[in-house]
Amino acid sequence: MITAEQTVRRVRGAVVGAASGATAVAAHALAHGGLPSSAAMTVMLAVCGAVGWTVAAHAAAFESWTGLLVGLTGAQVAAHLALSVVADGHSGGLSGQMVSMHAVAIVATAALCRALERSVRVVLTALIRVVRVLLSVPADRRPSWTVRTGELTNHRLTSAALAAIGTRGPPTGRLGTSSLLA
Repeated sequence: MITAEQTVRRVRGAVVGAASGATAVAAHALAHGGLPSSAAMTVMLAVCGAVGWTVAAHAAAFESWTGLLVGLTGAQVAAHLALSVVADGHSGGLSGQMVSMHAVAIVATAALCRALERSVRVVLTALIRVVRVLLSVPADRRPSWTVRTGELTNHRLTSAALAAIGTRGPPTGRLGTSSLLA
């Protein structure tokens, strides 16, 4: 069974990977780096997917704000390098505008990640409560498989059971059973 904390870790990894790719493209476009080609986009998505998997797999290192910001910084640097190496005509240099746009992308992604982590916990808690209510059976309709010993009586020992038997029995042999056997 997947716990809520494992789900939060997976959401954190998915947000870091996906949002890092999206914000890296936006940061590049806003800093006049241009939109990436399909080849650059493919490499960048693979790099951001690997970063997201790393964040989800090694969640203990990325639970704090500092760890999350370090992971996002690494994702932005990796995405920038992927876009710079593969992109045509992009020098790969870092201008002041490029650095500031990547820094804004890091902070925005961190805020988004923390908000989604809280939201996932709230949604999971509400979902668990709804499922418990839907799957529970009211107590009076629940079938009982226990033996109720207080209601059972031993009918062999009661006087009503003995009276029902009566005194009737086989003939006592008045006709002379010995004459019949002879």
